[in-house]
Amino acid sequence: MTATTFAPGPAPTRLTRLRDLPRRGLVTGGGHVREICGRWGVNGELHWMLQLVELRGPEGILHLPPDAAHVLAGIGGPQVGVGPEAAVGLRKERVMHYAGTFLELRRPQLRAAELSRVLVLSSVRARATTALVFSDLHGPARLPAGVRAMVVRSGRVSTGGSTAAAMEALVLPDATGGDDAGASGPVAVAEDARVLLVVG
Repeated sequence: MTATTFAPGPAPTRLTRLRDLPRRGLVTGGGHVREICGRWGVNGELHWMLQLVELRGPEGILHLPPDAAHVLAGIGGPQVGVGPEAAVGLRKERVMHYAGTFLELRRPQLRAAELSRVLVLSSVRARATTALVFSDLHGPARLPAGVRAMVVRSGRVSTGGSTAAAMEALVLPDATGGDDAGASGPVAVAEDARVLLVVG
């Protein structure tokens, strides 16, 4: 009788509904933050992490991982001012770099209760270099190389056996694409989708 060794197949793409993620309060201010996905080393050291900040009040402060570079992207709601003096405005579909251990967000006092939503990508330069890129996807398309996750703003996207709609994320396995991917990532099938890609 011959022993057979079964090699595990690639991990499936993970569907994450942002609204269902646990949330914690900001350091100060009206709002909260949800951790979407990330990667850590064997000793718990951060490689990269993607978080969703939902600001409800006129201001909010989020503690950021130390010794990391940060990229912010506005994905919904009224524009927010970024930094101690709120000198830089972050509106929907704008991406900006940010340095510091505290993220200060401010917005005018609004009558509407609509949340301002900001994605925060933190990465340690020695471990990973990541970026946030808005993209339109139509029909079947090969994703760029190095895509780690995508947040769907509108439409629907399927890849790796999972399908995501607006305000949902697809987290790809660490090794994506396989031998048929070449220098690109896996194939996604989209229905008029607008997505934010985490690349790196």
